[in-house]
Amino acid sequence: MQAVEASQQNMRGTRNRDDRKSRWNRSRIFFLTMTTALVGNPVVFNQSAKAQSTVSAPSAERVAFNIPGQSLSRALVAYSTATGNQMFFDANLVRGKNAPAVTGNLTRGEALERLLAGSGLSYRFSSGNTVQLIDAQSAADAATETDLKPIVLSNGTGYSPDAPYQNAGSAAYISEEQIERFRGTSVGDFLGGVPGVLNGDSRNSGAVDVNIRGMQGQGRVPVIVDGATQETSVYQGYNGSTARTYIDPDFIGDVAIEKGVSMGADATGATGGVVRMRTIEAKDILLPGKDFGMRVKGSFNTNSSSPPTPATLGGMEEGSGALPPGGMDRPAFLNPTGGSGSVSGAASTEFLDIVAGYARRKNGNYYAGSHGKGAPVIKMVPDDFYGELSKIVGISKYRQGEEILNTSLDNESWMGKGTIKLDEDHTLELGYSKYKSDYGYLLGSQTYLVGSNYQNILSSIDLDTYTARYRYNPSDNDLIDLKVDSFLSQVDSRANSTNYNSTTKTLTPAFYWTGSERWGATVSNTSRFFTDFGDFALEYGGAFTREDAGLPGGVTYDSSRMWLPRQGSREEYSAFTSLEWKPTDWLKLNGNMRYSHFESVDKSDTLLGPFERSDDGVSPIGTVTFGPFDGFEFYGKIGSALRSPSIFESLTGPSFGFPVDLNPVAPERARNIEVGMNYVDDSVFMAGDRLRFHAAYFDNKIDDYITRSNVPRDFSSIGFGTIYVLGRLNLDYARMRGIDMSAEYDTGDYFAGISWNHYTDMMFCARPGDVDPLWDRCSAGGIFNSFSAQQVPPKDTVTVNLGARLLDERLTLGTRLTYVGSRYIEGTGWGGNTINTALGIGGIKPSNWEPYTLVDLYGSYKVNENATLDFAVDNVTDRYYVDALSAIGVPAPGRTFRASFTVKF
Repeated sequence: MQAVEASQQNMRGTRNRDDRKSRWNRSRIFFLTMTTALVGNPVVFNQSAKAQSTVSAPSAERVAFNIPGQSLSRALVAYSTATGNQMFFDANLVRGKNAPAVTGNLTRGEALERLLAGSGLSYRFSSGNTVQLIDAQSAADAATETDLKPIVLSNGTGYSPDAPYQNAGSAAYISEEQIERFRGTSVGDFLGGVPGVLNGDSRNSGAVDVNIRGMQGQGRVPVIVDGATQETSVYQGYNGSTARTYIDPDFIGDVAIEKGVSMGADATGATGGVVRMRTIEAKDILLPGKDFGMRVKGSFNTNSSSPPTPATLGGMEEGSGALPPGGMDRPAFLNPTGGSGSVSGAASTEFLDIVAGYARRKNGNYYAGSHGKGAPVIKMVPDDFYGELSKIVGISKYRQGEEILNTSLDNESWMGKGTIKLDEDHTLELGYSKYKSDYGYLLGSQTYLVGSNYQNILSSIDLDTYTARYRYNPSDNDLIDLKVDSFLSQVDSRANSTNYNSTTKTLTPAFYWTGSERWGATVSNTSRFFTDFGDFALEYGGAFTREDAGLPGGVTYDSSRMWLPRQGSREEYSAFTSLEWKPTDWLKLNGNMRYSHFESVDKSDTLLGPFERSDDGVSPIGTVTFGPFDGFEFYGKIGSALRSPSIFESLTGPSFGFPVDLNPVAPERARNIEVGMNYVDDSVFMAGDRLRFHAAYFDNKIDDYITRSNVPRDFSSIGFGTIYVLGRLNLDYARMRGIDMSAEYDTGDYFAGISWNHYTDMMFCARPGDVDPLWDRCSAGGIFNSFSAQQVPPKDTVTVNLGARLLDERLTLGTRLTYVGSRYIEGTGWGGNTINTALGIGGIKPSNWEPYTLVDLYGSYKVNENATLDFAVDNVTDRYYVDALSAIGVPAPGRTFRASFTVKF
């Protein structure tokens, strides 16, 4: 199913050349008029009469049809293949309906009428090659044909399920159905299965921290929700920092992921990729043909229990090997121990769409699996100083089947969104959301600096987000396709890190509390030109964002209980232009240029006065797409992106032993090269089947990569000489090379998919003299004490998805197999066991994981048009494993049963 924006472009592409020339002359005059008007008037509204939609009669040309009797959805795909018409319909509208056989030489209209006979659906041809399905009852109630309400699936991400196989680059699309199917235990679990994409720190945050091809954190992979960003960095002690974005899965409509540098207006600083999420809209709630409706969703899961009293110990104790008395009372497999519920309502009129919802989600600490390698054991290991030491050997201190402390969450979410339809092609969307959570969190370095794991006091997040999105795309003017997004996000983050006193068995506060406010806007317009030399699309615009950081409102700094907060601001603005030229149907060229400028002001109390820092740069991107054969498409992409230091990197605070005025860093620049191919075809092996394939090779080199390590600081004035202190650092470069592939095949009754990501090369390298000479200057696992050591992905990941649709597509059953290999390379720049003079000698300790294979089962049964039952068993084999990229060494959930029931009315 295609996005509406794509359909509008395709409809326009069918107009003849003479018409294009005529409209080009009119549009040139209109453009000059509009330019003059905009110069004199900052805001201009179109007050013209409502444009009439174009409704074309189907072609009288006869086509040979041979469509067997089958499900309606498959029959419509076969119809589209036979005619070349684009079909727009909601999967829910046709689910469970069958179509009769259609054979013989028929016009497009005749064939479609036969397919839809008895379905309760009607249709209209919006242009020569575009068909929209219409609810028959809505059509009967409408006064005129131009007032009909087409039922079209449009997603705000601008992507369709086929988009990953039709782009000059690597991308992914995750539908609402897939989010429900693979949501797992933690918020970011639904991202699993996308090649080259992982969620970092899944179990210790209740949030999303996306890693794309080894790039993660500090704005490298912005997560944008309805045009808004609200990323928060949380201090992890010696173990670095993690970035967090919060959203409830019940409110996610769909997700589009773009890998590598991006031409998007919202992609300033995105050196790794962009994740764009759309929250639910009225169309996600309403039943076909209805203008008002509700959706109620309830779910439960197993394999968890309420968090114990703070300071309760868990796992094997370092040194003694002692075991806590509790933590092994795992509930029965089918005993519900956690759950969630949400209620959403929506209404749609000619002038307004509105949706509002509330969600509550609560789950205790989960339990680890009972089978697999890596469980802790006590061994005597060699030591340079003592000769031998007893040490816990394993990927975690937790036992198989044990309760994993600090993995609980208790969330509440509210959202509301309204779309004002100023005109048929003129909308203003206003939105608000609130997210509150009490969640389990333990400072990353505490998992290895303290002898035992312990239950911490819960941390909290309170997030408010306001959005406004304006669209103006008049159907009679190709020079205007205006998009304006603005947002305000306010974050109150209270990460309650503590220190455990083994003598008194009490916790001492060492809180990392942050209050931040971020606001920004992006503006872009696309002008399209149709000439004898090909079709052109010129996009241009800009973006601005500002973030202010300090303590949460009403909180006074207390040095006995808190880490020093970051205090200051950061702002960035950019301007860009992109040109697409399509001289033929099989060749397309794109070029993009972006200028960005950033400024930061550090107002830390440790400085003598505010410290200001600024920088700027230009980033070009170019792509070429070549489709010499039907269904095949080859592409090449080369470009760069400039990421300026984030507010975490720009301001004085924990994680660095330098104030920022003595240790500033320059922006990092990603230089990406990617070549790949796509294949899209229908009715390949049988009528109505679908085959999709994508493969790509990528080479990402990041000059001046920003990280942390032990860097030289002169203390000769106090008699200590040079000491290597944790500080900000621009590496010489970081590099990631690899390949990813994905394929899907769907016959309608059966479906299969496979994805694979493989890294061929990875390296992080500092300049000579920049880091402590006792440690390696270059390392594939990340240099000593660098944040990047936490972000080195597995060398291989493979996902296989198999399923079937039964009982007239009312029942779906499937399984997903996931293989995650070992880290690309073990080691973190370790140069030996030599004792050094570095401050922060505890060092960073990336989590260990053994390669693991997971088996998940899932199913969905559509009870009727109003109700659906979803169910799943995650980690069927009850595997004991630690997630790749986990910021702390805790096992992932063991075997868990989930079920949810959704009702729409």
